[in-house]
Formats: sequence, structure tokens, C-alpha cells
Amino acid sequence: MKSICIKTVSEEKIEYLLEKLEELPINMYISNYRFKTYENLIIHYTESEYIDEFYEAISVVIKKCIEHFYEEELINKNVEKNYFYLSAIERKYIEEITRKILELPDEKIGFKNDILKNTIKDYLLENKKIVLEGFVNFRIKKYKELLEKIVEVSVFSYLDLITF
Repeated sequence: MKSICIKTVSEEKIEYLLEKLEELPINMYISNYRFKTYENLIIHYTESEYIDEFYEAISVVIKKCIEHFYEEELINKNVEKNYFYLSAIERKYIEEITRKILELPDEKIGFKNDILKNTIKDYLLENKKIVLEGFVNFRIKKYKELLEKIVEVSVFSYLDLITF
């Protein structure tokens, strides 16, 4: 049996993860407990085969959670930090362009989904627990770098639009 514990301080994130996990066609047992400051979602996989598929599916669910709850904030922080000299309206346009670019197929924007999913999967293969907030802050450097490049492309696109 393989077990993974997803920890977070947010009940909303746990509810989101539970909803996504219940959609998976995988035989697993899920429990949800609060220990001290963390909400803990514990996933037990009872099968002895298809372990790789289990880790793949859990990685995709966590990836979706990170995108849903953190991606917007990561983009906004990047724009505020690197393009503070632009007006608030211009920064909003850049954020909108960035969101549109992120809707493009993965192969056109540097395989963003694979980068994040593989980072999560590699981490889970080595660790039995993942603290979402800590993982986002300290473990997704390549993903953040790709978002930074996408924001940069958005800035150039915006500048091309206003000079046209």
C-alpha cells in the first residue's frame, strides 16, 4: 500500500482536491483530518500494480490545484515586481495577455503542464507528504521561471500593440 499526505492551511484547497480526487477512476481510500494548523488529506492506494499511474494521477490533481489557487497570484507578483514602472492599467493588460497565452496548447508555451506535473511527481516519489504552501514557495522554480518568460512575452506583445 502507498500513501500520500497533502497538507495545507486551507479548507477550500482540501475541498477542491477532494472533488478532483473523487473524479479519478482509481481504487483508493481518502481520509481528511485536521492536525494542529494543517488540514491533511491522506490518500491510500491499495493496489500493488499501476503505481506509476497512481502517482501520475495524483500529480495532475495537485497540479490543477496549484494552477487554480496560486497561478494568478504568481503572475500578479511577477508583473508587480518586474514591471512596477508601468501604470496599473498597463499591468492589468499584461496580466490579461498572460492569461490568454496560458490558454494556448502546452507545446506552444514551453510544456508548462509537464514541468509542473513532473516536479510534483518527482517530489511525491521521494516524499510521503507535501505541504502545498511550502511546495509552491520553494519547489517549483522551473515553473515560476516559465511563467516569468510568459509574462515577458506578454509585455512585448502589449508594447507591440500600443506602438502599432
